[in-house]
Amino acid sequence: MNRFIKQFQNGIVGILTVLVILLTGCIEEEGRGGGASITSDPVGAEILLNGSPAGKTPAKFSKLTPGAYTVELRKEGYGRTYEKIALLEGQEVNLEIPLVQVAGLLLVKSDPAGSDVVINSELMGTTPALVTELPLGTYEVTIRSAGLPERKIPVELLDRKPVQLEVRHAPRVAVNSYPPGAEILVDGEMKGLAPLVLEDIPMGEHVLMAQLDQHDSQEQKIILVSGLNDAVEFNLEKNSGTLVLDTEPALVEVYVDGTLFATTQPKEGADSISQPVRIALKAGIDHQIQLVREGHSSASLKLRTEIDQVVTRHEILKRIFVYDTRITTKTEVISCRLEYKLPNGNLYYERFPGVYNTARAADVLDVQPISLEDASNRDARRLIEKSRETMQGE
Repeated sequence: MNRFIKQFQNGIVGILTVLVILLTGCIEEEGRGGGASITSDPVGAEILLNGSPAGKTPAKFSKLTPGAYTVELRKEGYGRTYEKIALLEGQEVNLEIPLVQVAGLLLVKSDPAGSDVVINSELMGTTPALVTELPLGTYEVTIRSAGLPERKIPVELLDRKPVQLEVRHAPRVAVNSYPPGAEILVDGEMKGLAPLVLEDIPMGEHVLMAQLDQHDSQEQKIILVSGLNDAVEFNLEKNSGTLVLDTEPALVEVYVDGTLFATTQPKEGADSISQPVRIALKAGIDHQIQLVREGHSSASLKLRTEIDQVVTRHEILKRIFVYDTRITTKTEVISCRLEYKLPNGNLYYERFPGVYNTARAADVLDVQPISLEDASNRDARRLIEKSRETMQGE
């Protein structure tokens, strides 16, 4: 009985050993297997032997069971490649398998047709063009057409599914102005200074405007058609004269027709007089010029110029002297503008416009503030009221 059981167990082991050899395709006994070396161009391709993964190229296999094998290579961006081999006992096989890149399909159209299609600096045809030789990947496609702006568009080819690219060329518009430097607006939107070339303006009707200081603005309507460029020229007519203004003192705000135009700047660092300011005024009409500086009487004047006329004006703003302090000393009562108190207690003050003095601390009995309503400020109130009337009524 024991012998029968032992024979049965040995039989099972034998069957299992045969199954293992058939499933793995390997022979453990020395001298019975074959070998194969597999490489690819480029390397790094996944290897499948009879459908089972077996590493990446380059690879070398030994002790393969003699017989028929299907070798499959896979690599992203390349087509699958198959080779069949019949391996004899003891035979060594060397496989060098070139891989073929997978090409995408790109259809390029343009309006107008006949544009050059350039990829990687190589002309691939003219639109409409079907490009069939591009390996999968990302490209910048350049569309060129005579007289039209060059277009660069990124394209990604992921598989053999066709990708369609359509470009509609907007015409160019060359814009010039005389004199040059006019601001160019398209449908109210600022585009730059003439001369300039407008690109990518949608087809259809548009209003172009040219604006230049001291010149009349001009408008022109254009209709843009696909594939047809245009040119626009503006001849602007001068419409103004010039006011050259300086003020005494400086730092005076200059308003032209109610809008702040500039603030006069000190001449050679002195606040007493300003550098001249040039103001362009439309010719043939009256303009209101108002001059304002805090602590000074305002000034207002009407001015009319002719085309190219230069008018020079020197305007003096009278200082409004407002008393703010009353100092009582042992000998007198002083109404003044207090400048500052010295460390020793002395008071430095302006008694009259431009006249300064010092009250010694030992002589000062009392110091009181003075409001604008004080009798001493009667003249100041009159000048302030006059300045307000000037600003509001003229």
